[in-house]
Amino acid sequence: MHGPDGTNYPNESEFVEIVPGALVRIRHVSPPQFVLSIGLQARGDDRTLVSWEQAFADAQVAERVRHIVEPSNEQNLDRLTAELSAA
Repeated sequence: MHGPDGTNYPNESEFVEIVPGALVRIRHVSPPQFVLSIGLQARGDDRTLVSWEQAFADAQVAERVRHIVEPSNEQNLDRLTAELSAA
C-alpha cells in the first residue's frame, strides 16, 4: 500500500471465503490484523445492499487505528459507488 505522502506500507491479505453475489471475506495478514467481511444482498431494481464489517484481532489496536480506518473505508465505498455509477 502506498500512502498519500509516498510512504510504502507492507500490506498482505488473503481471500478466505467467496460466495458469488453474496460475500467476500478477507483476512489481513500483516499488522494490524483483521478480518473484513463484505456482504452483498440484492434489493431489486438493480440495487444491492452492501454490508462492511471489519473485525480486528485486538480491540486496542482497532481503537488506535480507528481515525485512519473509518475515513479510508468511506473512501473505498465512495470509489465503489463512483465505479458502479459510471458503468
